[in-house]
Amino acid sequence: MRIERPLPIDLRAIADGVIKNNMGLGGLQLRVRGSIADGKATLIETGQVLTVSGAPPRSTAPWQWFEAKEFGLGMADAVQWLRETTLPTIAP
Repeated sequence: MRIERPLPIDLRAIADGVIKNNMGLGGLQLRVRGSIADGKATLIETGQVLTVSGAPPRSTAPWQWFEAKEFGLGMADAVQWLRETTLPTIAP
């Protein structure tokens, strides 16, 4: 079976799996192609929409960097915007 579109990122499931395997988790950092508009990030590959805090009103570069913290039962409902870049490199 071929999947035509990548699967959405399930941040809660990823965090839950890490925690269940007795590993600590301070948070996850996402570096994805996407766009931001009005507090929402749309991920290009999946079409998934995430609520974002701390983001500019509109994106100006194709790569968006986010951090997701406080996983588990008390996970925040929004990812924190870190920055945007023209390439998915470590240097801003």
